[in-house]
Amino acid sequence: MLTTISRLKPCPAPGEGVHTWIYYAACRLVDAGWSNEQAEPEIELLMTRDPYPREIIDALQSARGERSRPGPRWSLVNRAAISKISSSGPTLVELVSHSPVPIQFVEQSRTEMFIDLLFPGNPWLCIGKASNQFSTAKREAWRGHLHGRSLIVPSPMSAQKGRTKQGKPSYHSESNTGPRRFLVVEFDRGTLDQQAALLWHLALFAPSLALVVFSGSKSAHGWFFCEGQGEDKVKRFFDYAVSLGADSKTWSRSQFVRMPDGKRADGKASDALKSAGIDNVPSGRQPVLYFNSAVIQ
Repeated sequence: MLTTISRLKPCPAPGEGVHTWIYYAACRLVDAGWSNEQAEPEIELLMTRDPYPREIIDALQSARGERSRPGPRWSLVNRAAISKISSSGPTLVELVSHSPVPIQFVEQSRTEMFIDLLFPGNPWLCIGKASNQFSTAKREAWRGHLHGRSLIVPSPMSAQKGRTKQGKPSYHSESNTGPRRFLVVEFDRGTLDQQAALLWHLALFAPSLALVVFSGSKSAHGWFFCEGQGEDKVKRFFDYAVSLGADSKTWSRSQFVRMPDGKRADGKASDALKSAGIDNVPSGRQPVLYFNSAVIQ
């Protein structure tokens, strides 16, 4: 088995095809007789960025032919447009200063406040400490517990449980995810200043940017309010975002994204914010960098 690992081609740099490489590695290890339990941690060790929730296990399932329905085809990355936009937009510090709701980096998490504003009422919410530790419960049942959670589905769930594509009952599946409320756009390539410029450009293109969350590692997640919008219109916007380097993984309605002002499951700190000029963020925090409650209806 070690020989198989040593023969894998190196994982490319973030933004240069990591997701495709994961599928390549999954196919090689599956062909070599590795189980999912053996392969998943080894693939993660070789990656040049943190994996998204279920990214590796989904690739392993695809390699075994367990996920046959293809996803949408997205536009190719337009590197010239990325360069032009990222060099002329606001820096991360400037993005924070543009936030209609003042941003404060304090010790006490404000996750409960953000979730109340993002998901008013008492909807079903699917929330996890990690991609394999999650549950779905009413918003009020989560109250007081969100500050220690890492992941959330950015749309309310339609029921507490659904069925996975393999037919297994689960708190987290496409079948029990309700209509899309927020479309999350994540950039994991370039500096945080470049990512801020791209998100700001998209916000001017579609003025519905409600939230920007730092992953706790090296990427920024932009939450765009889209409830009630036609799926074709939302898909065209997301396709444009993908052409600017956004990761297509977050198109899935059930895809986990980072909990606003939550805590990374591994608790590790990152120097990315400090390098962008933002200090005093508690270790392991996934801080909110921008918040505009006015666009949420």
